[in-house]
Amino acid sequence: MPWTIIGHEWAVNQLQHSMLAGSDAHAYLFSGPAGLGKALLALQMAQALNCEVTPGEPCQECCSCRRIARGNHPDVRIAGMATQGAALKAEEAARQKELKIATIREWQRDISLRPYEGRRRVFILHDAERLNEESSNAMLKTLEEPPDYATIILVANSPDLLPTIVSRCRVLRLRPLPRRQVTEALIARHLVAEEAELLAAWSYGRIGWALHAIANPERIAARQEQLSALLALAGQGRGAGLRWAEQRAKEYRNGEQESVFGWLELWQSWWRDVLLVATGCEASVVNIDRRHELSTIATRHNVPAIHAFVQRIGTAAQQLRENGNPQLVLENVVLHHP
Repeated sequence: MPWTIIGHEWAVNQLQHSMLAGSDAHAYLFSGPAGLGKALLALQMAQALNCEVTPGEPCQECCSCRRIARGNHPDVRIAGMATQGAALKAEEAARQKELKIATIREWQRDISLRPYEGRRRVFILHDAERLNEESSNAMLKTLEEPPDYATIILVANSPDLLPTIVSRCRVLRLRPLPRRQVTEALIARHLVAEEAELLAAWSYGRIGWALHAIANPERIAARQEQLSALLALAGQGRGAGLRWAEQRAKEYRNGEQESVFGWLELWQSWWRDVLLVATGCEASVVNIDRRHELSTIATRHNVPAIHAFVQRIGTAAQQLRENGNPQLVLENVVLHHP
């Protein structure tokens, strides 16, 4: 099969057309929420640029396509937070928050080499939104003077990059897929319809998230346990809420920031569902397996209070990203729990 991307047909068509027409850019930025398929799209573009059988699309069968898929092609370099932390101890890697200048300088040394086997050298940088000021300036220098035999692909989970970097890239902003499309893709992978519908709803249109959940069922169990713990806070009193905030703040300081953001995202999704039920918009509910609980809670609170709490959780996440004190931020949330 050629491109195996689920959804995002417009992006695939645009990339393939530009490669076949010889109008492809030297630098791209693929942006959008985590789990949409940006990494796979970048990898398959590298295959398409170097495919030995069908230039302009990945055949998935030739030696070049297979080596790129395995990550051992000499002309395709992939870097990001994972590779930056690969040589570190687990706890040190978890504390890494930014892509450092050393990662970009290694790129700059390597990008000066001409292709060894393929037609083009391809450099894929994941987590590009985590470039710090120093590494952003180094990347900008590379983007200003790219060699004609290289293609640079930046992959970012948010658009928070230097405007000067964005302006030097051809930008493809990937969007979440329709819930029905995710459901059909999961059923095609032999998931029963009920489970497929549930994962599709939980995924928010992120097909990569859903596929990862299938391969890692413990992730589904963990989500259910976390949601149950959050719902239990309402009946456990203020002390339990403050202990929860203290534990999450400790995790945040120990480098588990993504875990804490995951708790907040899950909590916000629940109260957003409560808001949808309270306003008669049940068709868009995410936690479709807990409709009865949602209806019960929706009758206990007025719409302005629910809406205010949804906003408060979002504000807390933003304050954490802006280096707010994690314990104070999280305590403020639980103290305003409806």
